[in-house]
Amino acid sequence: MAACLVVTMVVAVVVLTADATREVAAPPATWVSGVPTTEANLSQLTGVQRMTSVATPVHDSTVALLVDRASGTTTATGVVAEAGGIIVALRPVVAGARSITVVEPDGTRQKAMNVGTDATTGITVLRITDDLPAADMTDGDPATGSVVVAMAMESRGPTHESPAFRLYAGTVMFSGVATGIGQGTEFCTTGVDAPLSSGDLGSPLVDASGSVVGILDAVIGTGGQRTSVFLPAELVQDVAEQIVRNGTVDHGVVGLGVTDAPTANNVGTGAVVQSVMAGGAGALAGLRVGDVIVDVEGQAVRSVAELSTRLYGEPPGSALRFTVVSDGVTIHTLVVLTDS
Repeated sequence: MAACLVVTMVVAVVVLTADATREVAAPPATWVSGVPTTEANLSQLTGVQRMTSVATPVHDSTVALLVDRASGTTTATGVVAEAGGIIVALRPVVAGARSITVVEPDGTRQKAMNVGTDATTGITVLRITDDLPAADMTDGDPATGSVVVAMAMESRGPTHESPAFRLYAGTVMFSGVATGIGQGTEFCTTGVDAPLSSGDLGSPLVDASGSVVGILDAVIGTGGQRTSVFLPAELVQDVAEQIVRNGTVDHGVVGLGVTDAPTANNVGTGAVVQSVMAGGAGALAGLRVGDVIVDVEGQAVRSVAELSTRLYGEPPGSALRFTVVSDGVTIHTLVVLTDS
């Protein structure tokens, strides 16, 4: 799963429009030229062409959600997480809906079925019958200084007849920062200095390769001081897969009590084992008090938040390779998560 990173972003006004008024396929969507950013730290961005080239691979996997409530209709953003019409959204933007209409990139409209929601992350899964292409949800991190783009749907017209994208372009400033939000579980998240809003929850963050690296989960602050917070894409995909399979999220248990290791230059150095549950997954794998977990399945673990993020979407029975520093020696062990 993607490690935490913080991104500073500057708005660039570029709009993607689609004819969303028809019940059948409309002509392909087109890019409408806007005003590219001129900020010096976005020197890698060569105008509209560069930004749209970053966002284009995710275009066909990002949909508008017309959420109908007694109070009226709002527009939200959804991302196709799996083939078969599986779309992920965030609970706050779809809660209380009488119905949800998905507007596909070609303008086709279709009612969505709500498959389920994970109470902790707020990830909601919707399903439609059309088999749209799934977004590439990566577990990699954009390199520091690379261009990234956030994509959010907005309403256009008094009756939401033509939803359109807003794009926000920026650069990755640094990585490795663990922050936590959620209901009792601390997750590794991505922070973005960009003027997104709470109505944009569920919007994807796209790296220069066209892969989704995060899903907007919260907006903190007001005005120009807003920080947009993204859940890692692989966490979102793992949770979505479980909801599709089981209707809920069944968490595998590692059976360890852990705390953050001391930091060097504000970068975490692992999760230290403080307690080991007898007969638990960690004990059976040979982990001991004092061991430092530094990697799970090839992804660095620099904090408890990162470990929680790596494990949260893994069901019981998952076999994960841990890299552990034990008495100064680096070892590798296979941990099979249990159900209690």
